[in-house]
Amino acid sequence: MNKSISARAALGSRLAREAGSLALAAFRNPHLVVEGKGPGDVVSEADFAVETMIRSAVLDAFPQDGVVGEEFGGAFATDGFTWLIDPIDGTVNFTRKLSYFCVSIALLQDGNPIAAWIFDPVLDELFRADAEGNAFLNDEPMRCASTPAFADAVVGLGFSPRHESELGGIIVGRLFEAGAENRRLGAGALSLAHVAAGRLDAYAEPHMNAWDAVGGLYIASCAGAVVIDYVSAGGLLHGAPAYAAAPTISARLFDLLPAPFSGARLNQRN
Repeated sequence: MNKSISARAALGSRLAREAGSLALAAFRNPHLVVEGKGPGDVVSEADFAVETMIRSAVLDAFPQDGVVGEEFGGAFATDGFTWLIDPIDGTVNFTRKLSYFCVSIALLQDGNPIAAWIFDPVLDELFRADAEGNAFLNDEPMRCASTPAFADAVVGLGFSPRHESELGGIIVGRLFEAGAENRRLGAGALSLAHVAAGRLDAYAEPHMNAWDAVGGLYIASCAGAVVIDYVSAGGLLHGAPAYAAAPTISARLFDLLPAPFSGARLNQRN
């Protein structure tokens, strides 16, 4: 790993944990200020505070880098490095004191992910992947599941108003008919990290924004999962379907999924 990447990797690991500590303190605050953001979506003062902290630290260290975050937007670097930030993924859970949320940070070089960090501050778990394609959970190597039978699979799902409303019922119905379990846990980035760790066998969401999806997909890929080619689908600018699955059940699952998944390109690392 060259020095410019290793310096950013060290910063990413530190910022994920520091941001998580800030989020966890806010999670425990009974007077947290929350605002509506759109149908089924909210934002808290903690989202703004966490993203501000990460942005400031990144730009202090690497002022030439691009930074794009959920709350303040930003611009991708035309070449070089860009940081993608979701300060609190799972904000609805977070504001309702449901402990399934995370901080998600991804590092891109020339438009492609090369490192990522997802931190669950409640369980003190840092899921990360480096530029060499290695995935770790709290510094221990991490691999996706190898569940042999689709009927034994547990598939995470996510839905939003950004796609056709009937997709949720179609996908859940097909999974039920095929005998697989499903979970909608409310934080897509953390669910993708749980695919990487083998806790979920797969995760699928018809549309995810880049700050939610890129880090988790990269970590899952480095942990051996089959993942959708999110970047080539235009996900960085417009969002795209997100999909990651253990290789043992991926073919069966992907066959069940309707558009916009059908026809998408899938990748798996050697």
